[in-house]
Amino acid sequence: MPTRLKFASTAPVAVQVIARLLGSRLRIARQRRRFTLRELAARAGIAYDTARAVETGNLQTGFGAYLALAWALGLDDKFTMLLAPEDDAEGVALALARAPQRVRNPTESDDEF
Repeated sequence: MPTRLKFASTAPVAVQVIARLLGSRLRIARQRRRFTLRELAARAGIAYDTARAVETGNLQTGFGAYLALAWALGLDDKFTMLLAPEDDAEGVALALARAPQRVRNPTESDDEF
């Protein structure tokens, strides 16, 4: 039998909090739409136990399950904005710092008007 992953027990607290928060938000969206967890799991095409694991923020659950539930709830458009490159200020700054600085050598025609 394969060894279980230990990420759930070694994940940083911030990661655990984010997973629980995302699961909680999906649960609230489901309850507002008056779906049972079984109904939503069937609509999303995933197992009931997987849907339950998503709502509890289980880190062993694949990201695809989160996306499937969001899609079944009509919230999949929210994921398209997740980690948008234009919102990554630090990454943009690092890319600009590594960009080559081209300097053009002056030619004789540059001084003439």
